[in-house]
Amino acid sequence: MKMHFLLPAIGLVVAACGGGSDPVQPETGHHADGTMHAADDARLSPLPEDGITPVVDIRLAWIRPHPQGRDVTAAYFQAVLTDGHADRLVSAEIDGASRVEMHGHTMDDQGMMRMRPVGPQDLDDTGPLVFAPAGLHLMVHGLAPVTEGDQVAGTLVFERAGPVPVNFAVQAFAPMAGNEN
Repeated sequence: MKMHFLLPAIGLVVAACGGGSDPVQPETGHHADGTMHAADDARLSPLPEDGITPVVDIRLAWIRPHPQGRDVTAAYFQAVLTDGHADRLVSAEIDGASRVEMHGHTMDDQGMMRMRPVGPQDLDDTGPLVFAPAGLHLMVHGLAPVTEGDQVAGTLVFERAGPVPVNFAVQAFAPMAGNEN
């Protein structure tokens, strides 16, 4: 019975990400420890050139099954630097999707949570860059319906490390830590 209420709720959350007429404002994202990192293209400082090409490890990558009747869903992951000191996630691609956008949540003046596109997200050696429900996430548009148990291939594109392939497990709920993909 819980699933009957959960699926419409997921659909509403995903549908709410569809936009509106409000202007999009650049936002900042959060590391796992709660610290902020820049996401506004106009204000991004250059990444430090330390002579080390970053190596990015993608963990806990998953994508929600499609809400009934929708061709949009959300994907999540954690990115960790295993070598180097800084990089920046600049875009994402999902095989078969017409468009993938990085989104974040903000609270408006009336206390309503809104989802909006965000710019590039910084990754440094202080902790993972976390894309998770109720936070940063990928909005995946135009992907043929996927169901629990499927795998969806994609690529996360970093400024310095370049394209990093990732397989997103299709599941309704976040994987537990220790179950890295």
